[in-house]
Amino acid sequence: MNTTASAPATSRTPPVARVPRSLSSGYLLVLSVLVGIAAVYGLVSDDAYRLVRPLTRATWRAQDAVTLVTLPVLVVAGRRAVAGSFRAHVTAVGMLTWLTYGYAHLAIGTPFNPVFLVYVAVFGMAGFAMLDGLVRVDVRSEATAFAGVPYPAASWFLLVAGLGIAGLWLSDIVPGTFGGAPRELHLSELPNPTWVLDLAWIIPLSFGAAWMTRRRHPAAPLVAGSLLVMLLILSVSMLTIAPFALEAGLGGDPAVRAQLVVFSVLFSVLGGFEGWLLATAGRRMGRVGAWRTQSWWATPGSP
Repeated sequence: MNTTASAPATSRTPPVARVPRSLSSGYLLVLSVLVGIAAVYGLVSDDAYRLVRPLTRATWRAQDAVTLVTLPVLVVAGRRAVAGSFRAHVTAVGMLTWLTYGYAHLAIGTPFNPVFLVYVAVFGMAGFAMLDGLVRVDVRSEATAFAGVPYPAASWFLLVAGLGIAGLWLSDIVPGTFGGAPRELHLSELPNPTWVLDLAWIIPLSFGAAWMTRRRHPAAPLVAGSLLVMLLILSVSMLTIAPFALEAGLGGDPAVRAQLVVFSVLFSVLGGFEGWLLATAGRRMGRVGAWRTQSWWATPGSP
């Protein structure tokens, strides 16, 4: 007699893909400590920004002050992002963009000082964290929550802001290229680091974000939102230059005084519009579901 034995059927549950979380609060806490060390050093040490022009020194100290004040916001936003808040995640990415931008300036444009390695560490940690925050968002899942945000206004603002900054820097660079040195050269006649970072990164990013918002690209809320957060912090920093410049005795120079007036008017307008765009988008955005992803800016099987 032939008998056949059948093995008992075994059912295996396919492994569930592990969705990455936002950056841990510990990472942001370490980053904040390093930023705090660098910012306090810049504010209290006369050696920090030696050899640079007095107005540049006042500018960087104003940025140190604003950065120091906003550090708790970064830590809180990071914790809320870990808990699932997409709005907090966008805020954290924008602040990380600001830190990357600011400490790239200091790492490549500041005379060597005892916290140089701290500048480099902040630049690297903030830059990688910024990229991490961008690529881990499933932009298709969160795009519907932003149907009511002011896309046209954001698009036009980012386009005009990019064109304005480009025109400002190129009006000095282009004539200097063909007829002598530009006026705003940095230490030892090196190019101004702001030219490099703005022309190679911030201005193209503004144009790209403007195009994305105009086309209602799914990634537009993330890219444009984080960029607006960064630009708002920049505007506040530029408004903070005046007290630092006056404290340094620069108010007696008519040229510096005129620059401070222009800064105050221009960045009050820009900061107000940036704040309005962010506040309006925050009020109009709907509920955002599961927004984290394992892939880069796409759901599995999407084009």
